[in-house]
Amino acid sequence: PRVPTLRRSIRPADDARALADLASLIRRFRPDIVHTHQSKAGLLGRAAALTLRVPRRVHTFHGTVFEGYFGPRMSAAIVAAERTMARTTSRLVVLSDTQRHDLLGHGIGRADQYAVVPLGLDLERFAAVDGREARASLGLDPDDLVVLAVGRFAPIKRLDRLLRVFRTVHEREPRARLVLVGDGPIRASLEQAAGELGIAPRVTFAGWSDAMGSWYSAADVVVNSSDNEGTPLALIEAAAAGRPVVATSVGGVPDLVIEGQTGLLVGVDDEAGFADRIVRLLGNPGLRERLGAAGAVQSARYRGDRLVADMDALYSSLLAPVARGNGSTAPRVER
Repeated sequence: PRVPTLRRSIRPADDARALADLASLIRRFRPDIVHTHQSKAGLLGRAAALTLRVPRRVHTFHGTVFEGYFGPRMSAAIVAAERTMARTTSRLVVLSDTQRHDLLGHGIGRADQYAVVPLGLDLERFAAVDGREARASLGLDPDDLVVLAVGRFAPIKRLDRLLRVFRTVHEREPRARLVLVGDGPIRASLEQAAGELGIAPRVTFAGWSDAMGSWYSAADVVVNSSDNEGTPLALIEAAAAGRPVVATSVGGVPDLVIEGQTGLLVGVDDEAGFADRIVRLLGNPGLRERLGAAGAVQSARYRGDRLVADMDALYSSLLAPVARGNGSTAPRVER
């Protein structure tokens, strides 16, 4: 069931109603495990589960909102809340060792509470699209050298930086085209910036799309320009499609992009270096093919069946003491 009162924005009245609605669901279902995801949903869901004495509580951190999303006071309050809630959580699930070290550095949880469980996705659909057919279906010129960025248009993603980088790329390689797949609150300002930089004719704002397999297959290089990231899905999808990546070396990105093997990394403020790496790949088809092929092999670790097996093992380890104690043979799991 959906909880309409559970929304992304922080609204105390709605959040209180969401907490009550979550408690009502848990009371009706009576689970042995409640597994929460994301920041606010995780805090409210675990609070409801704790209140109703659910025996096992699991939380997955897909990323964090400690830096770059809110002001200092709100960020500090969120960290404090996560520290408190971690003390009542049976397992804290992270997507990478880097993320675990970051959370421990913020004083959230104990080392023995953490389980590293990488993402698991349906990746086959990204490997089965012909690049030439994809370009034709998307209206891209077959001679374009396509630089692709995918994600929400939010300040933390630093697409303003990417536009400046692309201006340099286009000056050095006139066939370059930048495609931005996504949308968000700063789209209008990005479109204005593209015009002011003189690159608007070579920048495509594609909006959200259901044809992501085609977009990746049509790309020559996939880029990520964020100031902060957890484990960006777009980079896993790009690897599955056999596309090399150029990205800022932040958060969990180095866990996905192996420098010189599956892509190229750059310092967060090194716009000149970012442009250099993109131009290098655009001018070297052999290098693009080698990095993309290695990325496709590495992406196998993010298969959906592997995730199912990992979560089954995690739940079983948590439920074994419960089953021995009450004779239960059919544990109930609320995700």
